[in-house]
Parts: sequence; C-alpha cells; structure tokens
Amino acid sequence: MRRDLKGLTAKTYDLLILGGGINGLATAWDAALRGLKVALVEKGDFGAETSSATLKIVHGGLRYLQHLDFIRSRESIRERSTMLRIAPHLVEPFPFIVPTYGHLMKGKEFMTTGLVMNEAVGLDRNRQLRDPARRIPCGRVLSRKEVLDRVTGVKEQGLTGGVMLYDAQMYNSERLTLSFALSAAARGAHLANYVEAVGLLREGGRVTGAKVRDRESGSEFDIRARLVANMTGPWSDILLGLLERPDPPRSVLRSKGIQIVAPSLTGHVGLAVASKYRDPDALFSRGARHYFITPWRGVSLIGTTDTVYEGDPDEFRITAADIRDFVAEINEAFPAAKLKPEQVPFAFGGLRPITEQNLQKGSQAARKYEINDHARDLKIEGLISVIGVKYTTCRFLAEKVVDLVYHKLGWSLPACATESTPLVGGRIDRFDEFLKDAAGKAPAALGESVARHLVRSYGSEYESLLEDGGAELLPGSSEVLKAEVLRAVREECALHLADVVFRRTDLGTKGHPGRDALHACADLMGRELNWNAAAKKRELEAVEKRFEFGE
Repeated sequence: MRRDLKGLTAKTYDLLILGGGINGLATAWDAALRGLKVALVEKGDFGAETSSATLKIVHGGLRYLQHLDFIRSRESIRERSTMLRIAPHLVEPFPFIVPTYGHLMKGKEFMTTGLVMNEAVGLDRNRQLRDPARRIPCGRVLSRKEVLDRVTGVKEQGLTGGVMLYDAQMYNSERLTLSFALSAAARGAHLANYVEAVGLLREGGRVTGAKVRDRESGSEFDIRARLVANMTGPWSDILLGLLERPDPPRSVLRSKGIQIVAPSLTGHVGLAVASKYRDPDALFSRGARHYFITPWRGVSLIGTTDTVYEGDPDEFRITAADIRDFVAEINEAFPAAKLKPEQVPFAFGGLRPITEQNLQKGSQAARKYEINDHARDLKIEGLISVIGVKYTTCRFLAEKVVDLVYHKLGWSLPACATESTPLVGGRIDRFDEFLKDAAGKAPAALGESVARHLVRSYGSEYESLLEDGGAELLPGSSEVLKAEVLRAVREECALHLADVVFRRTDLGTKGHPGRDALHACADLMGRELNWNAAAKKRELEAVEKRFEFGE
C-alpha cells in the first residue's frame, strides 16, 4: 500500500470514499473486489478515530434480543462468523459471564430464557467455520457456586447463579482495521491517509468529486468521481455542510464512549456488571445497561461509557476527570475491583452518532446504520452519506453501500465476495496448527512467544517480516520487531510515530511502552522519513501526550 497523491488526480474514479474508518475501508475492499475504480482519503490515519475506540469484541447481537430485534441479531451472528473466517488470526471466541440475582427480570429464569433464545437465533452460528478453534461454543446456565468459582469478587448477596455466553474477541483491533485497508489496496483501491476533504466539487445538481488538502504539505488538489460516499462518522454533518459553505459549523451532538485498560480483574473469563444507566428502548429490560470487563492479553479492558459530547469532534479527548468518574462507576458496579485511577495505564475512546430521538429517551448512541442517498433528501445526485454504528457489521454495511453504488451507476450488479474472501493474512485453514508450526520454526534469537505474536498480528504473512530484515526486537519491547516498524513505514503508510505505536504495532496498546522503545521506534522511522532532531522531538512529544490525561 503506497500513498500516491499524484495518482489520485490521474483519473475519474467510480467511487470516492471520504473517511478511512472501518466502514469506509470495508467499503473500499468490497468495491475493489467487485471491479470498481475506488479512491479513499482519510483526514487522519486509517482507523485512528471512532474505529480505534472498540472494546475489541465482535458481538453476536445478544443485546438486540432485549428489543426483540431478531433481524439485527441474525446479522450480528452471521457477521461474527464471517470475521472468524476471514481473519482467523485476529478474531477468536471468548467466554463471558452474566451473573443473575433474585428472580424475575434480573433472575436466572429470565436469563435462561434469553440464553435459549440466543441459541435458537444463532443455531447456525458456526456456518462454514471448518476450523474447530474458531467455532462459538454453546452457552450454558451456571450455578451460584460455578459463578463464584470462575470469577472472584462477584457480589454474593442475592446471587442465584448466572449464564456463560460466548462472543468473539479481536487480538489486535488496529491490525484488523488495517487489514481491510491492505486488502482493498491489494485489489487496486487507491488509499491515502492524512488527506482531508475541504470542499465538494459540483456541476449543477451533481457532486462530481472533492477538493482535498494534503495535511502533510498543505497542497490542495481535486479528486473526481462518479459517486462520492461520505463515511466520515462523527464528521458526517460537517462534511455535508461543505455543500453550502467552505467552513461549516462544527457544534454537533455526539456520544462519547471511552474504554480503560486495567490490571487483570476476572482471570480468563469476561464479566458483565450492571451500570447505573437504563436501556430505555429495551422491551425486556433487566433494569440497567451493562459494562463489560474483558480479559485481553494479560490485562482487563473495561467499557463502554455513553455520554453526550457537544462541540468540535476534532477537539475530542479523554480527561483525568473522565477516568476518575469511570473508575468510580466500575467500583460501584463491581466493588471487588477496588480500582484506582492511577492503576489505569491507558484509556481510549471516540465519538459515535447521536439522534434527537435517542437523546430524548436518554439513550445516546444511535443503534442502526443509515445509508442516505442525497438525491432524495437534498435533491443532489452523486453523493451518499453512510453512518455505521457497529464494528461487527462493517462488512455487511459495506455490501449494502456497494449495492447502492452499482444501482446509482446503472450497472449490472456483480455478486459480493467479501463474505468468503480472506483478508490479508487470513489464509489459514487450522489456526492452532498454524500457530504451533510457527512457534516450532521460530528463530532461536526470537523465541516462541515472539513467533506467536507475529502470527496473531500478521497471520499467514508473518514469515515475510522475518525475511525483510530487522528481525530483532525493538529495544525496550518484548514482542515488537524492528521489521514491523520498517514495514509500517515502507508498506503501510505510517507517517507519524503515533501511527506505529498505536495502530501498526502493539507498542502502545496497553500503556506506555517505555522511553527506550519509543526512542528506538522514532530513530527507525526518522531514518526512513528523514526526520531532523526537531521533527523527532515533536513526534515523541505527541505520543507522550496520548498517555497523559489532563483535567
């Protein structure tokens, strides 16, 4: 994948996608697979905003059953299966427990009914999953003793038992997002990060492309396309404002969701704990929405908050007050955590769509994706806006968008192939066997643990890293190789230190990796990108700020 800005002006594309989050990237992959000429630009780095705010769970849609929304539940179960199939190195099953208390809506009887419904709706949840290691097991009812044996610290008063359910978890959500970008580029899509749309090109009542600015050099140029898809997420309203004025208002309502990294709290099983917030839309509510404490690579991930955010999306940040408040809520919901703000080495989050209807009900985040053809509401041809609300169903949403693109172009619709096409790195038939073989072949200087990390991050492409040179650990890191940093710059469009620390490698995903690792990474990148001392200092300072949470 190369960042070729000059090439973006060389032709008229069938589809120009504005926004390089998971939905935009999945759409680029689908469109390229079906033969469209595709361009995509992203104002920051790929997947750096809302897509990076995931709790790293590929949900099967259990919560939708509370709303009796069987269609979306079925969609989620199907797409979870697809993710396990097309990216087996990055997605795997994991168990979590929902404790039950007393009777009625919070009791075991209600949750048992929910479990039976979930099993019935997901009877074919493992369709086309030939790898036993990637199949989702059946859930089951647990006794009170079984719950207490599996999770230390569960509130015992009134505990009647619980249910154990299974979902899927991402080993590295950032690499999964990037895999969609790499897969799209491998099929001919033209992608560029740090390129911002600053205007929409129009000929009469039709949008014909976008005026964009390279945020690295400041240069502006036009990209022309038959159709433009606005997939900028929290910036969608602002981008639409470019139709009327060059500097649209940026005061919008969004939902702010954050997750925190904490010491391991629940062992190898996830835990759902009741928050103080209700789910007002649920037809069958247990009284409160849940936070999830999920085990992830030796730590716990906890989320997700859902509060109203007002103001410029570009100014989003997580504050020390956010973390203090969230820690207090977790301690109230799960007193055994005894968590302190200083025990949180890292937090991440983002903004999600909000609607007036949801705001009035007290439920902030929108629940359903939207595909808006602006020929209908704005009477402007050539422009569609897409709002996605769930990482799990990004592939399905992309399929719907590309179907619409073909319809708008008046072309014969080819079959979608993304459901059966592995992402880059995903050509693995039996993951456990592949992993064992890789560990056995690991160079003695690296060891089995590094080999396992490479397989979990790069899948079937892992050996090429060892061949590229730099097959030695980055100083200060126990997993990340110098070769990963070099590949990020040379083949994955990494332009800034943060791109590598937070999205191309695992250096910063669980907290500060140490100054030795950051400086070594900056040195490697600096040599590749010709940074001078001042540029390197700026890059290091920008990354350090990500680990600081001011008031």
